[in-house]
Amino acid sequence: MATASIKHSCSSKSLSLDSGVMTITSEDSYKSDFDDNSLTPLSPSSTYTVSAIPNIEHSYIDALILCQWDNILGPRLDHVWYVTGRPQPHTNILRFVTGQVLSGEICRDVHTSQVDIKFVDIPDKGVIIPAFIFSAQGSRCISLQSLALIIPNSELTIYLHQADLIHSWFSRIVAKLRVLCAKKDFGTSGLADLSSWLLSCLEMLSSLQTVGLPPTIQLSYTAFHPSNSIEQDFLRSVIASHLMTFSRSVVMGLNDERVNILVYTLGLFCWDSERFCSRAALKGKKWPYYQDLCVQGCTKNPDGSYNLSVRDLLCSQYPTTIIDVERREVMQSSSVLDHRRLSYETLLEELRELYEGEEGYGNSPSRFYQPVNSPESIIKDLIEDIHKLPPDYGVREAYVRHFMHSLQRRAFCLIKYVEGEVTSGARISVLFFFQFNTFKLPFL
Repeated sequence: MATASIKHSCSSKSLSLDSGVMTITSEDSYKSDFDDNSLTPLSPSSTYTVSAIPNIEHSYIDALILCQWDNILGPRLDHVWYVTGRPQPHTNILRFVTGQVLSGEICRDVHTSQVDIKFVDIPDKGVIIPAFIFSAQGSRCISLQSLALIIPNSELTIYLHQADLIHSWFSRIVAKLRVLCAKKDFGTSGLADLSSWLLSCLEMLSSLQTVGLPPTIQLSYTAFHPSNSIEQDFLRSVIASHLMTFSRSVVMGLNDERVNILVYTLGLFCWDSERFCSRAALKGKKWPYYQDLCVQGCTKNPDGSYNLSVRDLLCSQYPTTIIDVERREVMQSSSVLDHRRLSYETLLEELRELYEGEEGYGNSPSRFYQPVNSPESIIKDLIEDIHKLPPDYGVREAYVRHFMHSLQRRAFCLIKYVEGEVTSGARISVLFFFQFNTFKLPFL
């Protein structure tokens, strides 16, 4: 759990702009009284606490801020987390950002449970601000709050590739934060809990920077290269389950090289955007399972144990394929049709236990997992065809790409066919079913 020294500084600025995705400059706002250098830094409108998030090897996030709308003082900054080793944004930037993320939100209904995402681009200050707007219990009453990231605009491309992943993580963090605000004094133990969740998120993003999958995967890293031999029945089951779980897979093993052969192989069956949210295993790093990564490699402990949280598996947006290299086992965290219900129930249970102060389950036995039992022939034929092709000049990689596009077209054709067959009243339910079975359809 990340802890840090707390100190006071200046921040807060009152602005008024429309909410949404904006590109703004400092000149767009009027000059506030808070810019007056004579303002005491100890005034209620300008004090905030600061802490550090340490031990992050690679980060494109400079800082995170928590701010709220005060009906008397306006936008008010409560806390700042600086990422150790990254440039610290100037106080003036923190003031400006605080006003921007909360501007235009004064008429928002604070009794709604909705979490809105707001993206602000500030070119003249060199930052982009993804912000999560929500309502939570304040010191006096329910108030409008925001948890925002401060990112250099030079890192816009990588952020956009990982935006959905970050949104998923922060949606869960905000849900737990609201429980903490309603339960106890946030300034004490609640702040420490929030810091630990943010640390886990930044460690996850750091792992993607350390050993993330490249945009183009070389055949020599995969099981389709002649020098890397894997049982065809096992490989067939791995690929089929990976496609059935929407390209969400975790590969576990004692040897990182054997783990990475499967990781890179599954990377061939991911779209480019999914590879930016995938990573290999790294020797000496015992990363746990991270929620909502596409493909990830995890190294087991010497005794064969591993850090795999069932709660994180079920809170993910999609079911996950679990691959054990030594045991040659392929399982799924849940069935495709049951996952949305299980995910909702698991999150509610997590919030309930957090509110009541109970210990949640972390590493649970594999009785929660579903064995893969989906007979198919399309992957078997694919593997046989690949081995008939020469391994040189990118021929096999191109064949896999062609297979993925062909698979997608088949699913779209089947969906369009069913849309034409059913009545308009039943169309919604049919589309909902196929949304969860797009990649499973060709195996039926």
